[in-house]
Amino acid sequence: MSVADQENWLHTSPLAAIFYLGKIYQNIAKNAIPTLAPLFVLLLATEGDLTYRIIFALSVFVILTITGAFLQYWFFRYRIAENSVLIREGVFKKTQLDIKFDRIQAISTQQNIVFRAFGLVSIKLDTAGSAKQEGHLPAVKTSLADALKERIRREAQTISSTRKATSDADGEEHSENGARTLLKLDGADMLKIGLSSNRAWVFLVLLAPAIEYFDQKFGDNIDKQVVLSAFEGAEARVAGVIVLVMMILLGFLLFIVIASIVGAFLRYHRFELVADNDVLRSTGGLLTRHEHSVNLAKIQTVVATQGFMLRLFKRFRLRAKQASSGRPGTGKNLVVPLCEPGQLPMLCHEIFGAEFTDVVLEPTAAAFLPIDKHYVRSRIMLTGILPATAIAALMSIPLGPYALLFLLWIPIDAFGVSRLYRRYGVLATADGLALRRGFIGYQVTAFLHRKVQRISVTQTLPQRRRGLATLRFYLASGSVKVPYVDFKKACELRDYILYRIESSELAWH
Repeated sequence: MSVADQENWLHTSPLAAIFYLGKIYQNIAKNAIPTLAPLFVLLLATEGDLTYRIIFALSVFVILTITGAFLQYWFFRYRIAENSVLIREGVFKKTQLDIKFDRIQAISTQQNIVFRAFGLVSIKLDTAGSAKQEGHLPAVKTSLADALKERIRREAQTISSTRKATSDADGEEHSENGARTLLKLDGADMLKIGLSSNRAWVFLVLLAPAIEYFDQKFGDNIDKQVVLSAFEGAEARVAGVIVLVMMILLGFLLFIVIASIVGAFLRYHRFELVADNDVLRSTGGLLTRHEHSVNLAKIQTVVATQGFMLRLFKRFRLRAKQASSGRPGTGKNLVVPLCEPGQLPMLCHEIFGAEFTDVVLEPTAAAFLPIDKHYVRSRIMLTGILPATAIAALMSIPLGPYALLFLLWIPIDAFGVSRLYRRYGVLATADGLALRRGFIGYQVTAFLHRKVQRISVTQTLPQRRRGLATLRFYLASGSVKVPYVDFKKACELRDYILYRIESSELAWH
């Protein structure tokens, strides 16, 4: 490589270290929680002054993470060529990416409060055929992000114009809509998002070891004479202790609710969903502004969720899922945290277009057909009667007649299975399929037939006797299982979908 070529490789801003520091903490939060909990307990259990141990551990942790973030920044280089974005990165393992402009389908950005003050933004490049953002440019000028977005927009318009010319030759009509705002959320919506979120309950993971530690220290430091004197007024103190415990629990629950609401404001403040030609783009965030874009062609499945709190609010949470690498949580999702039932058809039309006009995401719609009722009998036998009777028989010798209490699991399991059965519903049309399921709430998953990559029709021995089967659809975003359907209809649907896949001229991504 010539000296001129070497000089064309650029550094990002030193503030990119903040971006890498955030990535380090995100990886720790995602992958190391099962490890951090035992380490937290070990830190409390070891001998020595707790304050010094905590300060030393935090100091080492902060030094290591900051050093790692700075090294990642230092070894990062990028270059904007005529037809591609070139990226070099890696401290010990060096990699170089050559991302062609015609492969970039969408650009997502993040701008925290520090970057905003310096006019910087972090860019994530979403490319065709990848299961995650293939490249990123941390802490670059906003003008560079705008230039890249304009370049990608021109590429998309060129492709759209080509498709339009081809469609016009076939006699089809199209309209240019441009950028359109589909949905906006306000402060009241943030409260609903916070109250319906379950993420704040992760604080309970660290609560137990902390209570155990302070309880042990409290017991070790109480003098025996103090304990003896406490018994004198025990009856009078019981009510006070109960009130104190209730106040602590209520305070902790209030803290969870407040933390969840604050988190909703931080992530989704002034949330806006925009449709721009073939791209859906969402923006939101209080301190850090998130802009997430997804190309409509890359959406594999659409999932509408309505948990207990969302049912009370009469709202839904929508996820447009893209391709994943086969592991849960590795795909890219465009999330609409809150939408009204009347907005579901509009959002479906934006995502599926004219390909899946009869899709239904409203779980109470009459279009959903139930699965076979033998599902209830089979599930109760497998998950209720057999395990309960086996455990009762094994425990009858040591427990005697008390072992019969294990049989109480049978009616509990029967209630759960019957509830799951009533939630199951299937809607198969000429273009796609929607599956409804749930226990307390609802979850409806919809996808196009042509997006399916593989189909399996399996039968257990009880299913074979009754002419039933289980259908499983494998997509790039995961699999969808439909249990206890008629075997002949399952085979017909499988053959029809395979025909639609082979005859479709459109790509699955």
